[in-house]
Amino acid sequence: MTALQKNFYILNGREVSEKEIFLSILKRGFLHGDGVFETLKAENFRILRWGGHWERLRKGAGVCGIEIGEESVKLRKRIVTALKKNGLDRAYIRINAWRKATESFDPGDEQRAEILVLMKKYKPYPEKFYRDGIRCIISKTYFKNDKSPLTRIKSLNYLENILARTEAKKQGYDDSILLNTERYLASASVSNLFFVKGKKIFTPSVSCGILPGITRKDVLEICGRHGIKTEEGKFFQGDLKKADEVFLTNSLMGVMPVRAIKNIFTGKQFSCAVFLREELKNTN
Repeated sequence: MTALQKNFYILNGREVSEKEIFLSILKRGFLHGDGVFETLKAENFRILRWGGHWERLRKGAGVCGIEIGEESVKLRKRIVTALKKNGLDRAYIRINAWRKATESFDPGDEQRAEILVLMKKYKPYPEKFYRDGIRCIISKTYFKNDKSPLTRIKSLNYLENILARTEAKKQGYDDSILLNTERYLASASVSNLFFVKGKKIFTPSVSCGILPGITRKDVLEICGRHGIKTEEGKFFQGDLKKADEVFLTNSLMGVMPVRAIKNIFTGKQFSCAVFLREELKNTN
């Protein structure tokens, strides 16, 4: 890896430089957001939870009417080879898949995909976030559309998520928690939401218009193995006022404790989040 080079790419199965990625290839994904993506993490040159991410990518592409032709095992091997070649033992990986360019807005019967993998050095979240917790707001502006199938996939248009995060930042907070159109709790801007009451852990169900998170699934499985009661359901923001603990999950942050939710919740301890974060590391 050269001192100046930060990002590395695999385009349609071939490792390429940034200069070899042309707009003519990116066009449909760039102009119309006609595609999906997955964000993964690698530790010691090993891609974590590859199977779950690939399956979600494949299903998301299917919702868009796009077929991902490259075999999972083949692409994983190419990524691992590139990670080792470029010294990326801890890496951020993003797989992007979009429909091959057509001449019009209407894609017709085109289902073939372009696949671009971006790899770079993983930059962890500040340790103080895990130690002290983050601060959130309930978004007053953006809502998850629980009626739309697009809320359950990672499409190439993440504008709503970006604006929800910006809404929180403008108020001096770290992230936004979004409700759905029926005012039930949904998720944070790029993570799944959990809260603890007594000896039970609660999380919004997929029917609330959330992305079925890979780490969310792992956390629920860890709870099952340890006899911790969980409930997936429909909850109001008022339920957070009575919570003992709140935390967020995604593939890059793992388990992130929440210290406060504006005018709703103040956390005093993060024992559940700390326990689940450590258990999650052991399941990698």
